[in-house]
Amino acid sequence: MANSKGRRRRFGSVRKLPSGRFQARYRGPDGLMRTADATFATQTDADRWLVKQEAKILDGDWKNPDVKIAFGDFAASWFKDRDYAATTRERNAGVLNRHILPTFRAVPLREITTPQVRR
Repeated sequence: MANSKGRRRRFGSVRKLPSGRFQARYRGPDGLMRTADATFATQTDADRWLVKQEAKILDGDWKNPDVKIAFGDFAASWFKDRDYAATTRERNAGVLNRHILPTFRAVPLREITTPQVRR
């Protein structure tokens, strides 16, 4: 559907709210409509936010904002699903419990960054 200028937006949508601010929305890779966490003072700001979201999706850097699984829960289910030999399982469990879980157990998985892991 065309907007008032006769052009159709390629990605997402921006609408003006009764407050005079602008709201940006887009369809995520999961098929759900996603709304920006905040509203924008100008339409240009909302457009720029949409461009950044589209770039994240195209680059494969998009993260589902609804997923807040803790690393410890993820690691436990991941480790349980691995088919390790007994000695390998013991060694990897030791490394996980001594070096990784004390730091990252309660941290949401999506908030862990490469620099944090390297430290």
